[in-house]
Amino acid sequence: MSTRQHVEILPPHPLRAGYDRSLDRGSIADDFQRRLEPAHFTPGYLGALAERVERALTRDPADETLRWRLAFLLLQNNATAAAVERAEDLLTGATLPQARRLAELVAGIRSRAGRPRTGRRVRRVNWSINNRCPMSCQGCYNPFAAEQIDLAQAERIIAKLAAHGTSDLVLAGGDPLLWPPIFDVVDRAVASGLKVGLDTTGYTLTAEKLARLRGLSSLPLDAVTAEVQRAFRRSPDGNLLQALLDSLALCDTEGFDRVRVHTVASAENLHQLPELAAEVLSHPSVAQWVIFQWWGRRASPATVRRLGVAVEDVREVVEGIRRDHPGREIHLAESSERELLNWMIQSSGQVVTFGSGAEEEFILGNLLTDSVEEILTHPILDFEAMSRGIPVTPGTVFGPADGTPGR
Repeated sequence: MSTRQHVEILPPHPLRAGYDRSLDRGSIADDFQRRLEPAHFTPGYLGALAERVERALTRDPADETLRWRLAFLLLQNNATAAAVERAEDLLTGATLPQARRLAELVAGIRSRAGRPRTGRRVRRVNWSINNRCPMSCQGCYNPFAAEQIDLAQAERIIAKLAAHGTSDLVLAGGDPLLWPPIFDVVDRAVASGLKVGLDTTGYTLTAEKLARLRGLSSLPLDAVTAEVQRAFRRSPDGNLLQALLDSLALCDTEGFDRVRVHTVASAENLHQLPELAAEVLSHPSVAQWVIFQWWGRRASPATVRRLGVAVEDVREVVEGIRRDHPGREIHLAESSERELLNWMIQSSGQVVTFGSGAEEEFILGNLLTDSVEEILTHPILDFEAMSRGIPVTPGTVFGPADGTPGR
């Protein structure tokens, strides 16, 4: 087995390479670009910044950049129906590309306004339960929070999900295996009737940990060459690829039979996917392979140019892999299909969803203070998109897309 370095970091987001360092520190423009940092993406920070922008806009009501910023902040901070209407007004006649994009998003939200929101059920929930990770992946879109709940708070959230009728729970991070209470959380969730998947980096797996998890595992594997794997995941471990392969082999040895492997398809590894398929699908523990089109939501423009890949190119490669491996469960998660799909709990208890554009992250509520049903009335939520989430158990599918109870 490889020697694995113990690394726990709160990954920096957005990536510092994307910042405009010429902006005056503390200015509205600078504070706006820093609002997605883990310590800043909170109702308090967004609300105070919105008030500053509002005051600035009274002095210059024609400033389109200020109007776009205020509209964005209103949508991101527990938006009400009135806030969505205000954002729509602010974006009327938009000419800036970023403002036009936001106006399109608002139009979609408004088109769903007449659909019923009470009585709905969120079937699949992602929970970024730990805010520490041994890696800092390029273009990571996970909205890390600075706060970390404790076990008692986690148990309260599980009780709310179970009472609501959530069926599938994905525990992720960061890396959930770096959080000592994770095994108690898994036990409590399973005892509550939830189907649980563990989305781990795989880097910290041991036989002892697997014995506590019994069949719950998702692992990332993105390359067949060590250089490509390490460069994408940005790990300090030069033996990262072998460490991940060792984790898969360990799942085989321990008799796991429903491991889900995650692979991010980018311009740098697309040509390796057929060879990677042979490796991934050779493991008896692997029941499902999910290939994600790289999604540069939080990445710098330079990273987007380097790693971005056309969906048509990814489809072609995946179709070839499916022909070569008939009967295997291979999913392609296209970036356009992931907009407003996630109902994600952060490590602080805050619930967010996100669009496909840059910085499009929206606070929906907080499960430490709100009920699931209250959060589901949020106007931004798209229940049809949420229904496209992949169930925790390989080989199963969700029912109709209406999201109503009893499906």
